[in-house]
Amino acid sequence: MPNTFQSSIPNKIQQYLSDQLQSLKKSSNINPGSQDLSSFIYQALTTTKYRRHSISLEYQTHIKNVIGFSIKNNRPIPLVWVFGCYKLWRLPESPYVDWAELFFLIHKVNWLRPVLEVYKPGIWFDFFADGIVVPLLNHIPESDMDTYQESFKDLLTIFEKYIPKNLKFTLHTLEKLYSSKKDFQKEFKTNYDIVVQQDKTNPFILSDQQKSVIKMNVKSDKELSEAKLHQSQLIFEAFVLSSKRRPYYRTPDKIFLDSFPIKNCLPIGTTRTSSVRFWVGKGVLEKHQDSFIETILSVNQVQNSRFSSCSVNLPDFDNPNYKSISILK
Repeated sequence: MPNTFQSSIPNKIQQYLSDQLQSLKKSSNINPGSQDLSSFIYQALTTTKYRRHSISLEYQTHIKNVIGFSIKNNRPIPLVWVFGCYKLWRLPESPYVDWAELFFLIHKVNWLRPVLEVYKPGIWFDFFADGIVVPLLNHIPESDMDTYQESFKDLLTIFEKYIPKNLKFTLHTLEKLYSSKKDFQKEFKTNYDIVVQQDKTNPFILSDQQKSVIKMNVKSDKELSEAKLHQSQLIFEAFVLSSKRRPYYRTPDKIFLDSFPIKNCLPIGTTRTSSVRFWVGKGVLEKHQDSFIETILSVNQVQNSRFSSCSVNLPDFDNPNYKSISILK
């Protein structure tokens, strides 16, 4: 009996997605030649093919020091990516991960492939989730946060079978750095009181861009008032003061990554054509000549684009968001 679900999948799209996964373990036979190992790794990590912005001289030195320290101690090179660990509520794919997270991971393996092939200890790519404040800040239910985190963990587990053995993706959360959630909440209240007092003498002035970001992220049935916008900013400023947050990822032995030109970071795109952060974006395919390009769109880009939808059947990927994919027209 024919499988009607399988037969409905356009072969080209199905094959493309399958090939992207299956190719992740393939060797490209990279040869650094006479180049020093440390220099080769630095150039591979900072190549303009994947880097979206310039790197400060200070952080160039930092990256070289981390590479040198890792080689000297024969350990994986530690990279860290900080994110909210939620899916933006405005996206219908929420609260689960979608193609944006998978495309992000595929892009990172392709970026790191030269290093993985020449440096046996490999790479430790750590996701640091500081979303403990998101329910308070953005009014997203904790149950949605938990759902996203579990689906993200599941994706990392599935993805592990497709990638080189010397590349490890991990997830750590800010909450786990505190003895309990109450411990975090107690510190947060103290910090919030400090910020409120600061605001009385030196008020926080929100730019139009900051207001736009808050409006996009906060879940509300009505337009946010100026007072609500201001309160959200105070909550964020108090959260930034969390004592255990920055000391986790701003360390002398880790390389901090982001897709935006944040001060002192290695700015890497989220996909080949995008810098949109995966947890607030939608992963889609874009037709490119006889093939496709993976990209991540912001909510505004999604709203201003037209798509066709294609059914997909990839082994192991049971998340409902991986049963179909949007093709950008």
